[in-house]
Amino acid sequence: MSEFVQKKNSNIISVTELNTSAKKLLERDFSSIWVTGEVSNFRSYDSGHWYFKVKDENSEIQCVMFKYRNNTINKRPVDGDNLILKGSISMYVARGTYQFQVDQIEYAGEGVLLKNFEELKNKLSKEGLFNSAHKKEIPRIVKNVAVITSPNGAVIEDIKNVLSRRSPLINVYLIPSLVQGEGSEINLLRSLEKILQLDKKTKIDVAIIARGGGSLEDLWSFNSEKLARKIFEFKIPVLSAIGHETDFTICDFVSDLRAPTPSSGAEIISEFYVGIFEELNSKKQLLKKEFLLKLSNLTNSLKLTSKSLVNPKTKLKEDFMKTDEMNNKLKYLLNSFISEKQFLIDKEKLSLKRLNPSDYVKTLKNNNLSLEKNLKTFIKNILNIKNENFKGSIKELEALSPLQILARGYSITKIKSSQKIIRDSKDINIGDIISSVVANSKIESKITKID
Repeated sequence: MSEFVQKKNSNIISVTELNTSAKKLLERDFSSIWVTGEVSNFRSYDSGHWYFKVKDENSEIQCVMFKYRNNTINKRPVDGDNLILKGSISMYVARGTYQFQVDQIEYAGEGVLLKNFEELKNKLSKEGLFNSAHKKEIPRIVKNVAVITSPNGAVIEDIKNVLSRRSPLINVYLIPSLVQGEGSEINLLRSLEKILQLDKKTKIDVAIIARGGGSLEDLWSFNSEKLARKIFEFKIPVLSAIGHETDFTICDFVSDLRAPTPSSGAEIISEFYVGIFEELNSKKQLLKKEFLLKLSNLTNSLKLTSKSLVNPKTKLKEDFMKTDEMNNKLKYLLNSFISEKQFLIDKEKLSLKRLNPSDYVKTLKNNNLSLEKNLKTFIKNILNIKNENFKGSIKELEALSPLQILARGYSITKIKSSQKIIRDSKDINIGDIISSVVANSKIESKITKID
């Protein structure tokens, strides 16, 4: 009879099917829940996974937190700790047991804050305060930045160090404020008002809200709803640089831009200047390259020009020839002038002979003597002038003479064997015999050292 009942009952399932169905139900209905309790039997295995139990007065549950989840936890739980755990229920089908797989750990006290954080985050998100359409763009060129942070912490020094190294032209205005504890929320709101007052005198391009890392409770001032709404309405772009890279606050979500750390916030606003410096350095290298190329071209041009220069000896010879030519021309002109005057004298003499009156002859003779005297004086003056001009030409030629250059202490040095003029140390070798012509002598030397 029992056999018949079993065959007719189509709802009979295996143990595996039962456990599998239970696993699906548990994972579906308890996929993301918060559980609170006291830790017991905590064990950390070589694999890095954590196994422990969480219990209250009446019950306990087995928990596991895998390595990829717990490697970001700064404080490892110990037996007796009161925790608030976020995770999901999962079932081990082979044994029919279930356990709580932990994704996040909060110590008792932080759980309430975390819940409030999530509620406020969802509320403001629904209102659109986190919407990217409302976010103001951080200017590429920042001249003045106002930093809200503690005046005594390392944060302001980190920001100043980064900016002084990357963009020393940016002016930093510190707005001192409490960043933790009682009164910090009001202090932060007042600091934003101070920036608006400062902006009326000196245009502020960016406002930075910054502080170092800490626990959720330490950063709680930056999860203020009033502060979030103030930042949302703020007319100046706000950059949030709060905590470490893994820390998030409401201030981060509502600000126009979030930086993982205060130092990276300073790097963000100075990025344009770094690019400018790199561009200037690139142009500097290009200018240097162009300068060297131009210098090389000018050097080559100078070498070609030097090759085309006329040898001073050749120039001197040409000047001597011009002087001789001028001298001959002067002699010819003088002779022509004298011949012409002599012809006139002879002509006058002939006329006198024809007329022959003695008085007239005497008069003419006196006139002739006077003319001759005047002529000689004129000729003498002409000769003196021409002689002075000739002497001047001679002095100019002597100034161009290589002998004058030698007289001033210079010399012409040649390789004795080839009579090649030495212009560079590359033209000679140790042991060569050289001859040097100075003002009034010739010297022979032997090369023993080239420096």
